[in-house]
Amino acid sequence: MRKVYKFSCVIVNVMSAEEKKERSLYGWAFHAGIKIIERLIQLYGGDSERAKKRMETILLNLRSESLSTKFRRELVNIIIELRPDIKGLPRELKEERRWRTEEFYRYSTAILSGFFDAYISEFGSGGE
Repeated sequence: MRKVYKFSCVIVNVMSAEEKKERSLYGWAFHAGIKIIERLIQLYGGDSERAKKRMETILLNLRSESLSTKFRRELVNIIIELRPDIKGLPRELKEERRWRTEEFYRYSTAILSGFFDAYISEFGSGGE
C-alpha cells in the first residue's frame, strides 16, 4: 500500500509597523494620484496631454521640496486646489508635529512613488 502525504506551505509576510505605514501611505498616494489625474483631465476638458504636463509639474514641484513642512504644505495646496474625489488625508499629513528626517525621506518617497505610479498607469512610461 502506498502512502500519500499532503502538506501545505504557508508564507507569512511579517511587516514592521513602519513598513505597513509606508505601504498604506503609498496606497493612499497611488489612489489620490489617479483621482488627481482624473480631475485634471476633467478640468482641461478631456485634454490628456495638458493633464499629463500638469501632473509632471506637480511631481517635479513636490520632488523639489527639501523641507518636510514645505512638502506637506505643497501637497495639501494641490489637493485643496484640485479637489480630487478622495476620502481624506492620511494621519501622517494631518499631524501637527514635524517629521523627523528619516520620516520625511520615507513618507515623501512613498507619496512620490504612489503619484508617479499613478502617472505611469494613466499615461504610460516615456519610452513607449
